Amino acid sequence: MELCEQAVQSYGTDPARSAELFRQAAEAGSPNGYFGLAEMMLNGVGVPQDVAGAVELYTVAAEAGHPPSMFRLGSVCTGAYGTPEDPEGAKMWFERAAEAGMPEAFPEIAGIYMYGYGTAQDPVAAYGWYRKAADAGDPLSMFKVGYMCAEGVGTERDMDEAVRMFRISAMAGVPESQFKMASLTAEGVVPGGAVMAAQWYDQAASNGFAPAKFNLATMYYEGEGVEKDLDRAFDLYSEVAETGDGDALFMVGRMYMEGLGTEKDAGRGFEFLGRAAAAGNTMAQQIVQDIRRRQNTQFVRIDGS
Repeated sequence: MELCEQAVQSYGTDPARSAELFRQAAEAGSPNGYFGLAEMMLNGVGVPQDVAGAVELYTVAAEAGHPPSMFRLGSVCTGAYGTPEDPEGAKMWFERAAEAGMPEAFPEIAGIYMYGYGTAQDPVAAYGWYRKAADAGDPLSMFKVGYMCAEGVGTERDMDEAVRMFRISAMAGVPESQFKMASLTAEGVVPGGAVMAAQWYDQAASNGFAPAKFNLATMYYEGEGVEKDLDRAFDLYSEVAETGDGDALFMVGRMYMEGLGTEKDAGRGFEFLGRAAAAGNTMAQQIVQDIRRRQNTQFVRIDGS
């Protein structure tokens, strides 16, 4: 069995042996050996952590034409592993990995152009690379393509293509795309109405996407697209409130005040309304101001005047 294959098999049970096997493969001139040993050195698995040493090994393998090493050097140049940032180096190595046929590099290059990381912002170039990544099957890049088509960023506005990309990405489990499908369905851009919108929101919420939880909570609160369920609405609003969202804090406070979906508790209600006001919710701010105003005008003399 080839040394690198043995190293991979040993990784989970005996990482020290795995590192030694990768070392032997590297000494025999195997780019995969250099890469495998560099990975273990980078993360301190089976060997002491040595980021600088890992970079040296990645460079040897990359110069020998090893695409994963080129990709990892691109990541290292972003400062992701505590190394100094080198935007130009990141762009160079990701482009070399892409030219060597590594599709994982496509969205990285797209992001570099999209946000102007070490180069001028170029939405058109960003769209082209996101499109390549989407065509290669990357669901998150499909979401990016959908967004750019919907907004006309880097390409002409094309809602049909945007919806197509969002749908494929959503079915692959990307919560941002599931949320977009829900929103577009709720707005009538995509057929299905409130019932289908609720289903998309539910999928995104199940994946932990807070905006979807909030919108789904509102649908349960109002009984739109789903059977009215105040208990479920309260639970969802509470989950979003834990993130500090002012609107969710307001709804939790309101439901405590009115005893909707939970036991009535004015004290807890005031607490959440206060937090909502501090988080910038204008309705909560108005309520808090009204309460304070009433408190300042309710001093009554003992004789009743």
